[in-house]
Amino acid sequence: MTLAYRPDDFVPTHRRLPGWMLSTLLHIVVLVGLALMMGQDSHGTGDAPDRPVGIAIVHRMPDRTEYETAAEQSQATEQAAASQAASAAQGSQAALPADAAPPLDLDGLLAAALDTPLPAGNPGESDAMQAAAASAGKPGMNLGPSGSQHTTEVFGISGTGSRFVYVFDRSESMNGFGGRPLLAAKMQLVRSIDSLGPEQEFQIIFYNNQPRPFVPRGQIVRLLNGDEQTKRSAEQYVRAMTAFGGTRHMDALLMALRMSPDVIFFLTDARIPRLNGAQLQEIKARAQRSGTTIHTIEFGDDLEPPRDSFLRNLATDNGGQYRYLHVGALDG
Repeated sequence: MTLAYRPDDFVPTHRRLPGWMLSTLLHIVVLVGLALMMGQDSHGTGDAPDRPVGIAIVHRMPDRTEYETAAEQSQATEQAAASQAASAAQGSQAALPADAAPPLDLDGLLAAALDTPLPAGNPGESDAMQAAAASAGKPGMNLGPSGSQHTTEVFGISGTGSRFVYVFDRSESMNGFGGRPLLAAKMQLVRSIDSLGPEQEFQIIFYNNQPRPFVPRGQIVRLLNGDEQTKRSAEQYVRAMTAFGGTRHMDALLMALRMSPDVIFFLTDARIPRLNGAQLQEIKARAQRSGTTIHTIEFGDDLEPPRDSFLRNLATDNGGQYRYLHVGALDG
């Protein structure tokens, strides 16, 4: 019998290693190698800087694809909001005219104008200025001292006091009947003023569409002393007055009441336009505050006084007398 031997049969038994030990050693070697590789300090590739990684939004377009990060989108949104706010502010400024200015204090400007003497060489204020002054409602401008009591007359109506205002119509209709109404009114006015003395004060307001007071050179709209020089100047003013235009009673009466007179003589031939109830109440309230009596004289071509004349009511409401005169019987 022949015996065959393998080479391993001659390896001593104490030099053989189990398989599980060899596997364990192999795994240890591999783990150590990985640990050495991960412990190195190099980052990235070469000298290229690191790039932050984040969420990107993809915009696909027909010819290209764009990427936008969340940070870039947030910045773009903030810029768009700021742009819209700036546009809104600019639009609100553009809505106002370039020459826009705060509203004017018209009452204050008018009051300042009334307290300023008129320029030399202008014996009277403009009609427009007087109408505006009458509507302003400024308190009475009696700048002189109160004088002694005096009684004067206009067409037989007596008025007693120290401050008198004559409010006379000079509209076109006063030229009727050969100009008798205007001439008769002028004669009565001159006589009444001539009876006043230096202790009394007066003012004359002729009116048509607008009131026009008697304002000597360098003066303002106010009551004037009844000295001889002022009365002669007033007489010239009255005789030079002409009649034309329409009729507006209210502005002239309000101008007279602002001066807080004791007596107003109000003369007109205009039954129309009438003063309505609200206007009569306003006049009455102002007259009561200033203690003013209002006498009224009405010219007309009716043989009998009208029963519904507002002039009668105006006199009755303000403690005055009313008289109707037929224009055919007037002295001219």
